[in-house]
Parts: sequence; structure tokens; C-alpha cells
Amino acid sequence: MRSTAPYDVMVALLAGHAEQTPASTVTRAFAAPVAFWQRALVLEACAVQLDRALRASPLEPLAPSPLRRLLRDATARAVRQTLTLPGQLTELANAARELGIRIMVLKGAARALKATIPAARSMSDIDVLTAPHDAGRLHQFLRHRLGYEPLSAAPEHHLPTLMRPGTLAIEVHVRLGPRPTGLDTRIWREARGVNGTDLVVPSPTSTLLHALEHGALVHWGVRYRVRDLHDVADAWSTDVDPAEVAGYLRGHPQRAALATMIGGARCFAPDIPAGRPSAWRTIRRVATSRHFVAAHVAHGVFATSLCIAGGLLAEASPRALLRPARLALFGVNQARVAPTEV
Repeated sequence: MRSTAPYDVMVALLAGHAEQTPASTVTRAFAAPVAFWQRALVLEACAVQLDRALRASPLEPLAPSPLRRLLRDATARAVRQTLTLPGQLTELANAARELGIRIMVLKGAARALKATIPAARSMSDIDVLTAPHDAGRLHQFLRHRLGYEPLSAAPEHHLPTLMRPGTLAIEVHVRLGPRPTGLDTRIWREARGVNGTDLVVPSPTSTLLHALEHGALVHWGVRYRVRDLHDVADAWSTDVDPAEVAGYLRGHPQRAALATMIGGARCFAPDIPAGRPSAWRTIRRVATSRHFVAAHVAHGVFATSLCIAGGLLAEASPRALLRPARLALFGVNQARVAPTEV
């Protein structure tokens, strides 16, 4: 089995190019053990999107039943997750009103608010952003008034994840990524209100920029995975300001990674005008390294570490190695806010 065959079929299906995929690649991909498909789908995090694309494709009858069942199960989980969302967003809207603060809904939850297809992607949590001086108040409100329990640790950009049985986890962000960027301020400009609530969502341009930064900088260990590229493509619309996007990328300290992200997203949204022409070569090289490890190393934790290491080395960028080097030297500087009373 060629280890990248399932990856190639995933990309072709999501790009709408299934008919152009060589028959030999399709045969090798669908001959892969379902355990390898599971590992590949964890790497790319796109099972729900792939399920929908496969059902609409002429390749569906060729796919083995264990794979189709695996994808159907992922979609069913996404539907169950989405069912908890309206009630939790109502709780957040009530919190915004009672505390007198602005709460911005991000990422999957924001997409779900305007989605025409329910459960169009998996969603493991609800990400919200507040001003740093409001984050502690919201965090305590959710804990003391609504019964959420915090995990013990947090990264630099959000407070400890809040959990409650039967609902999605909530992450209260104090900024958008591990390090401050211009988007932390820009995202509040042109924020759109959510009908019937006291919540807001980012504008189309901010949504695209956030998808780029999230995929490249927050998910630095699995940069350029299919789900993140697809999210960038999904965020592209005629309401996005191409000139502002191009200007933002030019001035960004991580412009090479962001330009590669948006260039790779053109595979799924050809109308995107920006990005590196050589983007897909870089993305394909990184994916080849990760999927080779996934095909040959079954031990979960060890395989994950090797996939991250292999992908970073395959990117062949000194900047890509700065984040793990910094973590090795200094550890995670957890987000902190002053104690507050609710």
C-alpha cells in the first residue's frame, strides 16, 4: 500500500476531482486497512466533510463498507454535538447580557450559526473571545452559575477549558493564538451581531484571517492538515476583502506559513486569488511525511510525536521549528487573568 493513497483520495473528493483520480490510486486507497484510514482521518480531521463528499461521488460504491461506516459514525457524532449548541449559545448570550460584556463566537460554532448544512464538520468545543479584562468574569460565571468544571491547565491564549456532562466544552479566549498578532484587534472591527442574541461573530474578512492563523499558528504541530485548509476555503467569499488579506499577509511575521495555507486552500476554492504558487508542493511534502508515519507506526502517542516531528522537518522552514524549540526551553506560559467576583 502506498501510504499517501488515502490522503490523495481525501483531497480529490473534497476538491470535487474524484473522477480525475487515477484508478490505481483509488484501488490502493480503498484497499488500505480501516485502522490506517482511522489514523489518517485523525491526522486530517475531515471525516464529516469526507462523508458528505463521498456520498455525492461516483466513488462511493467502491469504498469498503467499514470505511463508509466509519464516516457515517463521524457524521452522527457531529449531529449529536450540534444538538447541544443552541442551548449553550443561549446561555452565553444570557451571560453577555448579565455581565454587560461582548462575547464573540469563533470557529466551528460561528460557522454553525450560519450553516445551511447542519453538522457540516465535527466540533469538539465552543470557542469564544472576550476582552482580556472580561475573560475571568465570564469564566467564573460559567463555572459558578452554570456548572462547568475547568481542566487543570491551559495554553497561552485561552483560560482552562470548561467541561460539563452532556455538552460541548467551552474555551474562553483572551487572544486568538499563542502569540499576539494584529488580528487580536482587527477581529473586533465590523463584528456582526447574531440575530436574537447578545453575541457577535467576526466579519467575513476576519473569519478568513482567523482560519489562516488558527490553522498555521495554533495548529502548528499539524500545520496544513486538510480540515484547516478546507476551513480557509470555506471562509472565502465575495464579502472578503482580497486587498486587505494580501496586505495583512505581507506584514505578518509568519507570512510564509500563511501564504502557504491560503495557497493550499485554492485546491478547494479556486477563486482564492492569494497564496504561494508552490504551496501545494510544500503541503504535499508535509502530508507525505505524516502519512508515512501513520501507515507504519501503530502506537498512538509515539506515532503522534513522530508525525509532528516529521511534518515540521518536511516543511523545511527554520521558523516552523521555533515553536517546539521555545516550548522545550520555556514550556507553556499559561493564560492568566486577575481573580474576579461574579
